[in-house]
Amino acid sequence: MEEVLFERKGPVEVITLNRPDKLNALTLGMVREMDRRIRLLEMDDEVRAIVITGKGKAFCGGADLGGGGGREDAATPMGMKITAQAYSRMITAMCGIEKPIIGAINGDAAGGGCNFALACDILIASETARFIQVFVRRGLVADCGGSYFLPRIIGLNRAKELMFTGEPLVADRALELGVVIGVVPPAKLMDEAMEYAGHLAAGPTRSIGMMKNMLNNSFESDLETALDRESMMQGLAVSTQDAIEGIISFMQKRDPDFKGR
Repeated sequence: MEEVLFERKGPVEVITLNRPDKLNALTLGMVREMDRRIRLLEMDDEVRAIVITGKGKAFCGGADLGGGGGREDAATPMGMKITAQAYSRMITAMCGIEKPIIGAINGDAAGGGCNFALACDILIASETARFIQVFVRRGLVADCGGSYFLPRIIGLNRAKELMFTGEPLVADRALELGVVIGVVPPAKLMDEAMEYAGHLAAGPTRSIGMMKNMLNNSFESDLETALDRESMMQGLAVSTQDAIEGIISFMQKRDPDFKGR
C-alpha cells in the first residue's frame, strides 16, 4: 500500500497521507516522498494549488516513533539529526513553493503532524479536528517549524500555553484563534477544501506566490526592508501575463482570465 497518495484534479494536486491504521504517522520515506513531490510541483505550471489531507480518522499523528520514523537509529543523536533534516527540507519546500497549500484537517494533527499542518498556507478543519503539541508529553521539543509557525499565528503566550501543557486545541477554538479559516462537518471537508483550492487555482499564481514569499518573511522585516521587497516584487509582478490580463480586463470591465503565468 502506498503511504502517500498523489492525485491530480484539474489544476489542483491532492496529497493524501495514507496510513489510516497508524493515524497517518510519518515515516522518513513519506517525508522524503512529499518533499520530492512538492519540489516537482514547483516546476509544473499546470498545478496552481495543493490540498493536503489524511486518510481515515486522523490527519497526522506525527512521527512514527514506534517504527523509528523509518530509521532504526532515529533515537540516537545522528539518527535524529538526519531525520530532522529531512523534515526540515519538506517544510522548507512547502513554504517556498509559490502555489498555495490548503490543509484539509480531517482529524487529530499531533506533534510533528500538527506543525506539518501549520506549514500549510490555509487550513480548513473538520469539526472533529484537534491540534496537539504533544512533544511535552514525550519529553521532546517542537519540530517541523512549530516554534516558528505557532507564535506567529496565535501569539507568543498562547503558543507557550499549548506547547508547555500539550493540551488539545479543538477545531472551534482553533477557529477563534485564527489557526483555521473554517470548521465544517466531516462529510463536507474535502468539498470545502477543493472549492477553496479551485478559487485560488483560478487566480494569478505568480502574484499569489510572490505575496506568499512577502508574508512569510514579514516578521523578520523592518518597514524599510518590507517596502524594498514590495517594490522588487511589484516590478516582477507587472511583467507577468496575468498582470497584463488583470489590467486589460479592468479596462474592458470584465472578469480576468488568469493563466498562472
